[in-house]
Amino acid sequence: MFVLKNAWTAMTHHKTRTILVVLIAAAVSAGSMFALSARYSYESATGSIYQSLAPDAKISVDRQKVMVSKNVSDASQVNWNDYNLSWADWSNYAEALSNAGVSFTPQYDETAVVPAAEGQIQPVNGSNFTVTGFYDAGSSQDGPLGAYTIVEGADLTYDESGMGNAIIPKALADKNGTKVGDTITLANPSDSSKTITFTVSGIYRTTAAGVTPSLGNDLDPDNAIYASYYGFSNVGLSPTDDTAKTNALNVTFKLESLDAYEQFKTVVKQAGLSDDYTVSSPKIASYNANIQPLKDLGGKLTPALIALWVTGGVLAVLLIAWTLAGRSEEIGYDIAVGVSRGRIGWQFALELILPALVGVTAGYLGAGFRTAPIIARLTTEVHGTPLPSLIWQCIWAALGAMVLIAVICWIRTALYRTESLFAPRPEATPADAAKEA
Repeated sequence: MFVLKNAWTAMTHHKTRTILVVLIAAAVSAGSMFALSARYSYESATGSIYQSLAPDAKISVDRQKVMVSKNVSDASQVNWNDYNLSWADWSNYAEALSNAGVSFTPQYDETAVVPAAEGQIQPVNGSNFTVTGFYDAGSSQDGPLGAYTIVEGADLTYDESGMGNAIIPKALADKNGTKVGDTITLANPSDSSKTITFTVSGIYRTTAAGVTPSLGNDLDPDNAIYASYYGFSNVGLSPTDDTAKTNALNVTFKLESLDAYEQFKTVVKQAGLSDDYTVSSPKIASYNANIQPLKDLGGKLTPALIALWVTGGVLAVLLIAWTLAGRSEEIGYDIAVGVSRGRIGWQFALELILPALVGVTAGYLGAGFRTAPIIARLTTEVHGTPLPSLIWQCIWAALGAMVLIAVICWIRTALYRTESLFAPRPEATPADAAKEA
């Protein structure tokens, strides 16, 4: 009780020092907890989680390279339909992948340019529509114009029951006064004397902006009609000749691993894919974009931790020196009245440890509750809650620092020379007497 009382008295008499200990302990503990947790999230995002991705692979025209080769500066000067790939081309790549042992699941969409029929629904711009047939719901959200959302009616279905249905963009519906349930009639692109019809099951709005199709000419999102591949084929929009390149056919290969993706790029090149095309993975690109803020932070965490610990260590040494400096007379007095050196050392240690405990507790609790929300703002791919193992590392580090403080305080009192109690005091000068007066 004597030790605790004296320590508390010293802490209240030296409020500035006590507050500094609390603030420095809180800053170092909170910074350490956050930085270690964020670094683990960064290492997971760029390591194990990234390696576990099952990427997709898409083949696209390298538009910039083609424009340079044709010496044009405007993409509209190139007929990108000339670079469409046929079913025969895609089958060739699929066969090469199978022969190389690369497992994949295909998804595809096919887009045809369809003229407006006289006296029927008319495009918002120009004289043609584009009709895209989707393999399934997954491919529909990764189509030539990107993802969309239904604003009226129902989305497409991908079995025979929805074969005659289509969804149209809101701008097109508004211009023509078309409602859900109406029938729309288009001209047949292969025979202008015939027409094709769809029932409007829904009206959609594109959620992505400025998407450049992988293949085919740029599409007008206000004139883009979507259907299931069943319906697309049923009205004769898919050519029967598998070497035809009139439509923009896009195939996405769902792969099992990053190694398979790297092998995919090699195999399709060996199978004859021209240098005018590139291979990319929208899933990998999306993932990397999502974790980029965390990657930007992650590269700075290790140097920041070192700086934090060095600064904290220097400040801790200065606070210890401040606590122990000029206390020889107090040590001597306590020894003279029978207080052991160990108890004196404990008192000095508690003057630092007690406020440090308050700071450490506040710092760890603050970082523990705030780290996950901060990481969530940087990326949705990693859960930023501090791991129990990291929490225990921080706790043991704090306890180790407190033990070190106690040892230093004990050493200070142990090194006190008893004979200094009886050393003659220097005689007071007139100036010292004047000060005392």
